[in-house]
Parts: sequence; C-alpha cells; structure tokens
Amino acid sequence: MAHHPRFAVIVLGMMWFVFCIIAFSNVGFNMLLVLIALPVTALWGVVWLVRLVIALRRQHYAVTVIKNNLSYWLFEPVIVVLPLVLALLGVFSSARFLMSEQALSNYAEHVRAGKVDLAIEFNHLPRRVGLYSVTFTDLLPDGTVRMLTSSHGLLDRAGFANSPHSPPPRQGEDSYKHIHQQWWYWYESW
Repeated sequence: MAHHPRFAVIVLGMMWFVFCIIAFSNVGFNMLLVLIALPVTALWGVVWLVRLVIALRRQHYAVTVIKNNLSYWLFEPVIVVLPLVLALLGVFSSARFLMSEQALSNYAEHVRAGKVDLAIEFNHLPRRVGLYSVTFTDLLPDGTVRMLTSSHGLLDRAGFANSPHSPPPRQGEDSYKHIHQQWWYWYESW
C-alpha cells in the first residue's frame, strides 16, 4: 500500500514555499531571513533523515517498501530544496520584477516629471510600487532614478535603477547589474 504525504507535511511545505518566495524575491538578501532559512532547512532535513532511517529499520523488506512509497519519501526533500534552488536561479526575483515592471516604470517617470516628493533626508516613508516597498528614491543629474527596496547582507541596501543612459553613473562604492533595457539592480554599499 502506497503512502501519501500527510496533510501537515503538505501544509508546512506550502508555507515553506511561500516563505521562500517572499524572502528571496527582492533585489538584495536579508541576512535575518537567510539565518532563519538555513536552520529550518537543516532541521527539516535531519528530521526527514531520522524518519527514513527508522522506517528502514522497522521494515523487513525496507528497500522494497521505500521504492513502493517513493513519492512519500521524496516529497519533503523536493519541497524543501526546490524553492531554494529556484531562489538561487533568480526565478522568484525575476518573476516579481516582471510583475512590477510597469508600476516601477510609471514611478520612475513620475519622479523625473517632479510628481514625487523626494526625501530631504536619506529616507522617506515606504511607498508601495508594484510588489515592492520603496524606502528611498533619488534622481541623479543624468535622469537616472534609483530606488531602494531591501537590505543586502548586513549593512548594505539594494533596489533598482532606471537609467535612460547605459549604464547608470557610479557613485562611491555602489554597483549595478543589468536586468534588461534601462533597468538595473542597484547595490548601495555602506
């Protein structure tokens, strides 16, 4: 008789998948979320491995039992590892950007047209732009609009640059990575 993943495992797997989408779809990586994801992944893997070893020891024909229940035993490793692989490949961040690109483009045009108040100090109240929360916006003399949306590592921040010129001008230790057309990932170094 084949076993199917238990309901609780399916729900936890779905929650894990959603967590990974939210945590790893922004431009930078939030160190706190990484520090949550790593032990969860390790703990889940250890618990799964212990359950597998116990199941193998309890069954007389253990290998046959595992083969007959392959979907049951593979579900958890796949649901834990798959979202991490997708995050590393940039699938989540690319999808989030594509879903928000029009809103980000409109926002950049409004900034260039003077319709958005820029911060007098370093940050402004968060603004919802597409699927991002923009916490800082500036307009460079060449018309490049830069907006921060996330932390990056321990002290740095990250976001987007919309530059009518290619590439955006470098300022300090900031760096850019081209997305497409006039869009760039922007990494603001501390």
